[in-house]
Amino acid sequence: MKIDESVIAKVLDNKASPEEARKVAGWFATEEGNKYLSERFDWEIGMLSEEMPESIDPHSIPEVKMKVRFMNEIKCERGQRPVGRRWMWVAAVLLPFVFLSVSLFFLANRTGIFSEPEYADINVPYGEQIRVILQDGSIVHLNSDSRLRYPKQFGLFNRTVELWGEGYFNVAKDENRPFKVDLQGVEVRVTGTKFNVKAYSAEPNIWITLDEGGILFRDHNAKEYRLVPGESAEYNRQSGKCLISRPDNMEQISAWRVNSLNFYLTPLGEIIKVMERHYDVHFIVKDSAVLKNRFTLSTGKVNASDVLYDLEAVSNIVFTEIEEGVFEVTSK
Repeated sequence: MKIDESVIAKVLDNKASPEEARKVAGWFATEEGNKYLSERFDWEIGMLSEEMPESIDPHSIPEVKMKVRFMNEIKCERGQRPVGRRWMWVAAVLLPFVFLSVSLFFLANRTGIFSEPEYADINVPYGEQIRVILQDGSIVHLNSDSRLRYPKQFGLFNRTVELWGEGYFNVAKDENRPFKVDLQGVEVRVTGTKFNVKAYSAEPNIWITLDEGGILFRDHNAKEYRLVPGESAEYNRQSGKCLISRPDNMEQISAWRVNSLNFYLTPLGEIIKVMERHYDVHFIVKDSAVLKNRFTLSTGKVNASDVLYDLEAVSNIVFTEIEEGVFEVTSK
């Protein structure tokens, strides 16, 4: 999208409206706008080069001339420094850059780049999911018991959000402004891609699974791991170990987005945690030994009691609802 030259001129002349300034600033952040700005600087430098006075010799200066010039400079310091063509040339060099600097500062100030950013917080309660569309067009699908913190207006050179919990990101491509997901000490960096992140504070592990594009994952010690589509990273916050694998069924990892739960040889303790978030229920465990039992389960049922009925059918575990939304877990 090309911005009209007259609008750019108005912005650089400090005559534009806030809406026009924001529009031009946003365009400068794109690949096309960045190229225009670079060419503008090149053009300014080129114009200055053509106006360079002939008296300035870019080659080596003979020793005698150097001595004479040095002595003249000393005399000028004692008296009044003469104003010649070379000082006019210095002014010609500085003024355009001063003008551009002031104009760009005005542009940044009008668009809020230098102002304190305003943040929004999205908290997803148990049993619910929320889809968030960010200012750059990126979409974040948040799972139950998750929190997303993000600036209402991204900067010109970066896009950073913070996540507690689980989210699926569909990031709008912008190579000039990397998209970063801060996971409290570790970071996921992308430009445009689709990936799932699971990073609940109460759990020691972080899971990152890439569907499309590329990901750079940086841990607490600034060690970096690159993921390609089809790969998943499991990082342990305590040990600092990161395991890269290729899951057999990528769709199952983010199946929660369509209210589907998928477990493969998963301990009952982990299943209970997921169900508490997904269905907004609570479990009371009488015998902790049952939590080690592993199950393989895939279900899209909307009621927790229906899922628990299926688990009872294939195990020696009993789930008794003692009050609405509260289940007691015992062995048969």
